[in-house]
Amino acid sequence: MQTKILKVGSGTINTVGEVLSTNNYFRKILYVSDPIVDGLYGEIVKEQIRNIGKLKVEFVDYNTISYAMSIAERVIATDVDCIIGMGGGKVLDVCKYASYISKRPFLSIPTTVANDGIASPIAVLKRKDDKPKSLGCSTPMMLLVDTDIIANGPIQLVKAGIGDTISNYMALLDWDFACKRGKDEMNGYAYMMSTTSLDALMKTQYNSICKEFIEVLVNSIILSGIAMEFAGSSRPVSGSEHLFSHALDYYSRKKNLHGLQVALGTVAVLKLIGRSQDDVINYLKRFDVNVNPKTLNIDEETFIFCMQNSIKMRNNRYTYMHEIELSREKLKKIYKELEEEL
Repeated sequence: MQTKILKVGSGTINTVGEVLSTNNYFRKILYVSDPIVDGLYGEIVKEQIRNIGKLKVEFVDYNTISYAMSIAERVIATDVDCIIGMGGGKVLDVCKYASYISKRPFLSIPTTVANDGIASPIAVLKRKDDKPKSLGCSTPMMLLVDTDIIANGPIQLVKAGIGDTISNYMALLDWDFACKRGKDEMNGYAYMMSTTSLDALMKTQYNSICKEFIEVLVNSIILSGIAMEFAGSSRPVSGSEHLFSHALDYYSRKKNLHGLQVALGTVAVLKLIGRSQDDVINYLKRFDVNVNPKTLNIDEETFIFCMQNSIKMRNNRYTYMHEIELSREKLKKIYKELEEEL
């Protein structure tokens, strides 16, 4: 199920009714959100649904695989025609997977842009042991991104979105490397989309997080999602920096925003392979995106352990990390440099 309708800009939340009517979704509509987001913007969306069809409501409490499956079961059992999800990653991932399982269209209204999940064919949900699991699914059929809502949200979530898109820098290097080693195959369209996503961000004229920049960031994130769809996996936007972040998610007690972790991973791995980090570091500092491991409460031992165990996170994702030296001495040196430079 590919994205057929995409609207990015000011006030797009007011076009929900029009989008549903145009696509003939005006019977049973399941609206999914969380209580906080619903309190802020819910009535704007629900009123538009009531004007054209029958409104069903679900508030997301947790983002487990079993919960997403239960939503899908409800959708199938009650003949829901369309799912509308409004909120952050937890809500949207539950909806994406429920849409995929139930084979019902999904209209996505992200209220944050903390990562490229808003347009990706991947849902990150929790297993029974509370560990995250990345699951293949479909991209939203309809995607409405209201830049006014994003701009009014927590600035740290926007900074995390910057970090996630910047990580394409390392992911593309890893993909090239894996292909040269005969460990992967290149998809030219997906590679081009990921490169374009990165370029759109790094070559922006803006130097502050304003509404205009947020629109650039949103478009960049959406291009990353399209790159994944072309590739049929997260390969164009996920390399060694994501393996490091997954290790942190799995082993570290301290939880950080995904976008900040992969940005730190990007700088760290560039150091490990002897590549210049200047462009990435300068860009992060330009928008005051702080990924210093101390600030993120990632201590030296956790950093070393997660770096050394990162390749265990995905068996089919070959990266530079599979061949470089990851001794304690070398990683301690890298950690100290990161503390000083970031």
